[in-house]
Amino acid sequence: MNISTMLCRRAIAVMLLTGSWMGTSAQKLLNDTGLYPVYEAMDTSTNAVSVLHLGDSHVQGGFFPEAVRKALQDKFGYAGRGFVFPYKLAKTNGPHDYRWSSNVNWSGNRIVDRNISEWPGPGGVFLSKEKSMASITYSSDSAIGALSFWFKGQDMPEADNGLIHESGKDLPARMGVFEPDSGVTSVTLRFPSIWRFYGALDERGGKGIVYHAVGINGAQLMHYNQQYGTDDASIAYISSAFLPQLVIVSLGTNEAFGNVSAEQLKVEMRKLVEEMVQGPTNPVFIFTTPPSGMMKKRQIAYRPKGSKRTKYRTKLTAVPQAAVLRQAIIEFCREDGHACWDLFGDMRGDSRFNRAWSHDHVHFNAYGYQLQGELLGKAILNGYNNWQQNIRKN
Repeated sequence: MNISTMLCRRAIAVMLLTGSWMGTSAQKLLNDTGLYPVYEAMDTSTNAVSVLHLGDSHVQGGFFPEAVRKALQDKFGYAGRGFVFPYKLAKTNGPHDYRWSSNVNWSGNRIVDRNISEWPGPGGVFLSKEKSMASITYSSDSAIGALSFWFKGQDMPEADNGLIHESGKDLPARMGVFEPDSGVTSVTLRFPSIWRFYGALDERGGKGIVYHAVGINGAQLMHYNQQYGTDDASIAYISSAFLPQLVIVSLGTNEAFGNVSAEQLKVEMRKLVEEMVQGPTNPVFIFTTPPSGMMKKRQIAYRPKGSKRTKYRTKLTAVPQAAVLRQAIIEFCREDGHACWDLFGDMRGDSRFNRAWSHDHVHFNAYGYQLQGELLGKAILNGYNNWQQNIRKN
């Protein structure tokens, strides 16, 4: 064996071990044949194609799904901002391209909270307060489309610059629809009496993508299954609200820290799919693997030379269950015919992620989340282009 051949084989071995063989240069979805129906809809439908992105804190902050949304809407058209919720009023973080405000104080409630015994809303989070009058203002960087909102209260609210009518009377909460005047970017809903608010959908309709991002800090698959699969009505609510044709599931970080087994994760993934496909749109799925650099802190005791006092330093160690769950997600998608985006593998082949982490090495900075979203968006578009060139033509 000559030296060049030996070096080449060593390089291939290193790439296989580090994951860079399937690194970001590929920007591929694994097993994306299941996405052909949604590729067809994106290509030919004159109606909006609805995408629902479920996740944890990586999704709730907004930067990651925002980059995916931009990639798809730049290609196929803007059909609305999708699900919008007053995260700031719930005293937590959320996206930055829209804003909510109110003249009263609210409390936030989430599906991850213990002892929630009432409907959590289509986004798994809601605002609560004592029954009273309240105004809630929604402002967007883009012109507002039809704004469908859920609440519990007496009588429908009033609003300037448009009309409000009631809809969805079979839901566990009242549903109003605000039809804005042309070019409106802000609306104030004035409720005569209200005690729950569940967010809204900002949709324009027509050809293009409407992208609903639903992220809950601390969420696992089991929390969404508890929300969507507790009874026959739950899946009807989520399906009728978002009408998803494509569901992107970005979970696994909290399962890795909680030491959820590979088999239990597969059980929860299958349960989510089974519940979601009962809806009217029979969606297809993309599962994403959790990031590869997740860390946990460990205190290391040491005694400086010449000192009698014990001190402690923090050491970051990898979460080994992340790799286990990554493999479980890939196997599940291969076995059940769902598409998969291997963020875990792509990260290890991309040096840009070296400057993408936040201080805790669990979450990312804005750049890191935008990078993830751009890569996932490109992977979806690469799959669409391949389908169009090699499958649709045949």
